[in-house]
Amino acid sequence: MKKKYFFLIGLIIVVCIAYLLAPGFPEFFTTYYNQRFYTFLDQLLHTVTNLFSFSLGDVFYAVIIVFVIYKIVMLIKKGLFRKLSFFLMIAIASFFGIFQLFWGFNNYKYSIAYQLELDRDYDMEDLKTLTNKLTMIVNHQHLLITGGSLQKVVIEKDLELFNKNAKLNYAKLPDHLKKILTTNKINNVKPSFYSALQSYTGFSGYFNPFTHENQVNIQIPTIGMPVTVAHEMAHQLGISSETEANFFGYQVLLQSENVKFKYAANLYALKYCLKQYRNENEETYQLLFNRLNVGVQQNILESELFWQSKRNISSYFFKHLYGRFLKINNQKDGIQSYNKFVGLLINYNKKYPHH
Repeated sequence: MKKKYFFLIGLIIVVCIAYLLAPGFPEFFTTYYNQRFYTFLDQLLHTVTNLFSFSLGDVFYAVIIVFVIYKIVMLIKKGLFRKLSFFLMIAIASFFGIFQLFWGFNNYKYSIAYQLELDRDYDMEDLKTLTNKLTMIVNHQHLLITGGSLQKVVIEKDLELFNKNAKLNYAKLPDHLKKILTTNKINNVKPSFYSALQSYTGFSGYFNPFTHENQVNIQIPTIGMPVTVAHEMAHQLGISSETEANFFGYQVLLQSENVKFKYAANLYALKYCLKQYRNENEETYQLLFNRLNVGVQQNILESELFWQSKRNISSYFFKHLYGRFLKINNQKDGIQSYNKFVGLLINYNKKYPHH
């Protein structure tokens, strides 16, 4: 049998292991894959990708997409449909096989809730308590920064500062959170070449699982950028779940000595709480929204208006597509996993009230 067939079979076996067997072995993927193989691979990639100020992964994606399209067109022109089928099988199996080996197996680790022995559920009283607490904190921090209730908080777009702040504050996390992460050097988050595309498809940033680079959509309102930077770094440190990456993004910014970054973190969490209310009752949401300082409201509306101005049919298509991708990679809530952040935060605060 030709070598290429062995290669294809090997890739298919890896993919099958990932999607059929991996969910049954969280201990293995937590202890051996995440803390050993993945850690070693990430250190290796860190050495290479940090030689470049731009996103090597963005270039890699462009080259691969152009090559695949070119190959498909040429094979169709020549009528080589059998070769085309084999090429597509190799391409798909390679994508999923390499994805799993390089990062995807992190999806099968024990969750934060399991490792910290947190409850999973919460009720409306819990949500009310957290929302009230965050409302008071956000209003207070807003007044400290602006000196008045009417002016929105402005954070200058300084990716170098956001990177420095996030890396510094990952080191300040409490030990029970640090032990969940890998101990690797953190890659700087780079501006994505595809920021405009990400804006129209509804994404603030992304982690490249093949090069382990972190990218941010440089077009998003700056108030959300520090949290996004910390969120993407969490993915590099072995956090696959969007819920947990949101959680780490929030916790990291809370460690900051810069009150603007603390404000950005608490505003981020508050917006998720308000979204839960909005999903239930628009009138209740509006009452809660009206309790915020006018400047805080402006910060929230600034983000909402930005995403509304970019929303189109591709936003829904790519969100749905990404949601399906998350589900087949052991994130059962799909795109809704972003919203589980509130439950994780509530139950974490119950167990660790002083962190």
